[in-house]
Amino acid sequence: MRYQQLIFDVDNTLLNFSAGETVALTTLFEKHGIAPTPSLVAAYQRYNTSLWRQIEAGTLTKDELFAKRFVTFFKEQLGQTVGPEVDQEYLGYLGTQHELMPGAMAMLKQAQRLGYQLGIITNGVAKVQKSRLSESGLAPLFSSVLVSETVGVEKPDPVIFERFFATSEVAPEQSIMIGDGLPSDIVGAHKAHLASVWYNPRRVANTSGVTPTVTVADHQELTDLLTQWAHA
Repeated sequence: MRYQQLIFDVDNTLLNFSAGETVALTTLFEKHGIAPTPSLVAAYQRYNTSLWRQIEAGTLTKDELFAKRFVTFFKEQLGQTVGPEVDQEYLGYLGTQHELMPGAMAMLKQAQRLGYQLGIITNGVAKVQKSRLSESGLAPLFSSVLVSETVGVEKPDPVIFERFFATSEVAPEQSIMIGDGLPSDIVGAHKAHLASVWYNPRRVANTSGVTPTVTVADHQELTDLLTQWAHA
């Protein structure tokens, strides 16, 4: 077997974060009497992505994000004043969203049958991520789940990978990181000297300057690759 352990990202790799985010935002806006237009949702998503890129770059902390995210967005986009507690309201809605990416469950079950050990390293809020993994039925498949909030560092910081392997029964050289995020998953794996699979269903261009070990477009392609490796 070429690799013994598969380490997965969660959002937009196993669970459809984009769809869940849209539902959570729609609920939040409607609760506050705001029409959740596609342009408003898209504006928030761009803004939120920019904040998470700052976190990944180490120029913004998660506490700072929670304190300013909706406070700033509501003021600049809607001319409304809200407190930081709106962020916790949103996270509550987000924690109930657990739509699977197409083919993800079948891929994971086949990986288990092939004898791979499965783990997770995900950026995010621990209670939200663990709730979504549990509600989706994914949680029992994984022997180890590490959420960035619990260790105080985010991918691509190699420290989060070091923390994962501190309790892993499988060595880094026998493990591979699988995720959709170039700046977080693939760059993080590179910094941690790990092999990587870039899950790229949208077939976007790689502008990260880092080359993944392999790129796949869907979970069937990944399943075929895992089967090939298992019999290598």
